[in-house]
Amino acid sequence: MSAIAIDHDQISRLFISHREAIIAFLMHRVRCPETAQDLSQETYIRLLRQETVAHADNLTGYLFRTAERLAIDFLRHHQRTAQNAVPLDEELPCPNIQPEPMAILRQQCEILLDAIATLPEQCRQVFLLRKIDELSYAEIAAQLAISEKTVQRHLVKAMLHCHRRLQDPVF
Repeated sequence: MSAIAIDHDQISRLFISHREAIIAFLMHRVRCPETAQDLSQETYIRLLRQETVAHADNLTGYLFRTAERLAIDFLRHHQRTAQNAVPLDEELPCPNIQPEPMAILRQQCEILLDAIATLPEQCRQVFLLRKIDELSYAEIAAQLAISEKTVQRHLVKAMLHCHRRLQDPVF
């Protein structure tokens, strides 16, 4: 086998004269006209990138062999992808919050914020220190200079108030 240098004009002539046959050959292999077109273009590009060809005595055969290898690579890749694909579950719920539940959630947040805002000052402070700042009863009692029992009463009062407001937003 002798390796010869090939120029772009020679490859272009070779490709133009065998273009339709290459596409038909690839179409028979991959069974998709668009893929056959893409692979024929890739065949041409591969030949253009080479400076020498080892099979100088049969450039047409070399062209078809390159196309065949590209088709095999494509089919292997396609087969691996198909084997690893997970079938789509049509019943799978969307992970994003849908508009209606989002609107309900926003409305509940507004009601809750309004309920907290209408609490008496010390009761609101106890509620926020416990639920937002996550302080213990003892820490809240020390900070507000009240007993732990009063902290518990304020917290129960605040929780009931918020619960009632969420149950009956007209309150």
